Amino acid sequence: MSSRAQTTGGPRVPFYRNVKTIGTLAQVAFVLVMALGAYVVYRNVTTALQQANIPSDFSFLDDRAGVPIAETAIRYDGDDSYARAFLIGVLNTLKVALLGVALATVLGITIGVMRISRNFLLRAFSTLYVETLRNTPLAVQIIFWYTAVLTPLPPRILNATQLPGGIFLSNQGIALPWPYPSYHFGAWLPWLAVSLLAGAAVWWWRRGVFKRLDRPGNAVGPGLLVALLLAVASYLLAGKGDLPTGTAATFRETSGIITVFTDRDDDGIKDVGERFVPYAALDVNVETVQLQARTQDLVESRQLTFGRFYFPTLETAEFEAVEVDFLDPEAAAEQDLAIHFFDFPSRGVVYRDLNGDGDYDDGEQMNPESERPSGYPATLRLSGEDFQRVLVADRNGEARLPRFSTEVGGGSESRGENLSPAQLFAPAPAAEEPSDVLAVDITPRESRPLVWSVPSIPISTYVGGVRLSTSYLALLLALVVYTASFIAEIVRAGLQAVPIGQREAAKSLGLSDAQSFRHVVFPQAMRIILPPMISQFLNLTKNSSLAPLAAYAELFTISIIIANQTGASVPVTIMIIVAYLVISLVFALVLNTINARMALVER
Repeated sequence: MSSRAQTTGGPRVPFYRNVKTIGTLAQVAFVLVMALGAYVVYRNVTTALQQANIPSDFSFLDDRAGVPIAETAIRYDGDDSYARAFLIGVLNTLKVALLGVALATVLGITIGVMRISRNFLLRAFSTLYVETLRNTPLAVQIIFWYTAVLTPLPPRILNATQLPGGIFLSNQGIALPWPYPSYHFGAWLPWLAVSLLAGAAVWWWRRGVFKRLDRPGNAVGPGLLVALLLAVASYLLAGKGDLPTGTAATFRETSGIITVFTDRDDDGIKDVGERFVPYAALDVNVETVQLQARTQDLVESRQLTFGRFYFPTLETAEFEAVEVDFLDPEAAAEQDLAIHFFDFPSRGVVYRDLNGDGDYDDGEQMNPESERPSGYPATLRLSGEDFQRVLVADRNGEARLPRFSTEVGGGSESRGENLSPAQLFAPAPAAEEPSDVLAVDITPRESRPLVWSVPSIPISTYVGGVRLSTSYLALLLALVVYTASFIAEIVRAGLQAVPIGQREAAKSLGLSDAQSFRHVVFPQAMRIILPPMISQFLNLTKNSSLAPLAAYAELFTISIIIANQTGASVPVTIMIIVAYLVISLVFALVLNTINARMALVER
């Protein structure tokens, strides 16, 4: 029996003739050759870089960056390291990519559904949208949004359009009210985690019930409702927390900046080692304030404006009493000048009542005595009593007031003056000792776990809330509308791929067109739509590297600046590749997991 088995099996094949062994050895040899080649290239590159005195490692990341970055998701200043500057670039890229993916998905699905609409106008509009935008280079669209729409069309910052809800719109972007975590947020955080876990538990239980009963149902809604109710209840129970020990605030009259910090030694001065208190709510009261502004002739929203004046954005409800008058009333009376307000007391125009009707009419702001078209030159003074405002410090523990002063000299450059953009860079006049110190009362207030920060315009920029700059909006809008044109075609193809019999079966069951689309057609189409849509999400993320066209500082822009300053072009290039690779892999992992859960299970 044994002899027969040996005869049947035959002699053992030598390893050097075994196909599997040869294949394995060939793969090992290939890997070794590739590794050796990579090592040779690495040695040659590093040697050449060292001979040229160019950094070849990553030791520069700990050096001081000195890179000015206007928009940062976390605290940053020029004294931070290159590593932190690079991290800011990654976060700014994610800030564009995540919101861009969400908006492009919504817009793409909407346009895609319109592509197969029975309405001719909707179908024609969506076809024009897709064929125009996807065949226009993305770089051209970014430049269009930045230079032709968002920069010239909105009003200047001091003449910002105030929308309902405390929203501001200007040529510097959009500012929105936004909630931020206060110093008391840690007391609510464990309960917030418990609320999320309870909501997840309800979702898991409801999902199991529907699976056992073998029927469809909404498991997400009850889970979200439970999580929301518990979160709100725990938030209210958390109440207002005591201020951190030693919380104090200092005020710099020359700039209007308020700094909130923990004053350990009770000397009223921010010393080294004393921590800032971010997102602290403040009650601010100023007894007597004055501001000065000059009339200006400007181009605004592609139109010439004459004789306009702008104070920082103020509300009459913030004062017990406020008035605006000419700094030199006698000179204004000699010229019969008057003031018309567009938004009292912040914005208005100086004019001469030519027709004597007592009202401002268009054209009366023009000075007929001037050789060229211009308004009436005048200086105005805003005087107010008992100014009160609630401010919320930023993540650096700073808030800001307008540059108030106690008095305004006759025609001099007062510290309370609202300077024009040209004057911001003019040589500063000689400083004079103020005759009186601005009386400012700043009281940090106890806060709940979240504080509501409302934007304001104390100087020529937004302060408070969340700010979306013109550069960010231009890049975001271009990426969204461009990527949505490709997503729309994917959605159209996916919807048309669903067999017509599915629609007919849904109608035979008495479902309306909307119900048929929601419950029958679209769920089946999503299994076809999602895989190619993932590629569009990755393309949107990588296309954000065109941000320099809109002057937005994201990963690629900041990396190029770092490479130029340090000369470490090779290490920085490796960092860029690895960063985009990691972002793409995470996107792909999450979306492929969702796609796998939506796929049909073969039996």
